[in-house]
Amino acid sequence: MSESAFARLEQDMEAFKKTSVLAALAELDVATRLLQGGNAMTASELAKACACDERGMEALLDALGGLKYLAKENGKYSVPEDLQDALDSRSPTTCIPIMRHYACLQRSWSHLAWSVREGTPRPHEPSILGAEEDRVSFIMGMNSVATRLVKGVVDSLLACGVFPLPAGSVILDIGGASGTYTEAFLKALPDTRAVLFDLPDAVVQAHKRFDPSPLAGRVQLVAGDFTRDDLPAGCDFAWISAIIHQMSRAESRSLYKKALAALNPGGLVAIRDFVVDETRTSPVAGTFFGVNMLVNTETGRVYSLSEISEDLAAAGFAEARLAVDVPTMCAIVTARKPA
Repeated sequence: MSESAFARLEQDMEAFKKTSVLAALAELDVATRLLQGGNAMTASELAKACACDERGMEALLDALGGLKYLAKENGKYSVPEDLQDALDSRSPTTCIPIMRHYACLQRSWSHLAWSVREGTPRPHEPSILGAEEDRVSFIMGMNSVATRLVKGVVDSLLACGVFPLPAGSVILDIGGASGTYTEAFLKALPDTRAVLFDLPDAVVQAHKRFDPSPLAGRVQLVAGDFTRDDLPAGCDFAWISAIIHQMSRAESRSLYKKALAALNPGGLVAIRDFVVDETRTSPVAGTFFGVNMLVNTETGRVYSLSEISEDLAAAGFAEARLAVDVPTMCAIVTARKPA
């Protein structure tokens, strides 16, 4: 083996160390405790604040200091000013929920060889925070990601001609979570209304966004399960964002049929997700996401354009096209319900 091959493999294999340290920072909420304590605390003080072992806390803090996520001076630790909003779980721009979600994913990925052998995920291990809090971290983590993506997505929909929609159009945000995309669409398209449909715990988060908002009168929040329930009807644009990768082809076809039934004649469906090429080896981020679905879902996968197009056609849609072609989860496929 060449030295360069060894170095490459060693470097890639060691990546887990950084992610594990950051996961513990997020799950124990270390930075928030530091900031609550005046942003200058010893390992002993932080151990008490976080209900942790002092030796364990010191090892974690020193590693975070080495990575420059914390500073250390005279035995006391602090959060650098430029990282405070990101690492403070109380901040509206915090990264803590998505970090906690990635920590949950990391536990699943550690069983990858088993999932490859068996074809299914291993039993999920909750974080130190518990399964219910892990669910909240997922919802709010997805919101954090969507908040950073949403402007680019809206701009891409405008650039490719999907937006603007005709005045009076009704948007259906399927699995809309806390409503990041619903809110952005309503702001970009002032002559539209929206229906957000998702599970009850997600709709609770959406109420927190919209109830105090001037947009409240233009959005209807509906709790339900799109794997079992019909979707609200009478819509003109159906948005399926980062959902089909959780599904088999049969399940995605079922969802497309429900979207078709919810749309008025001539209505448009738009699917945002990774779209891998026909070799299924590019983009690499898409291939990694396929692995992520293997270790975390029973049937999830990533799709090529030909697969999505075939499934849309089987559901009754026409004119499928790759409207936004990017190597990220912001690729968008559209199709139309026949008039």
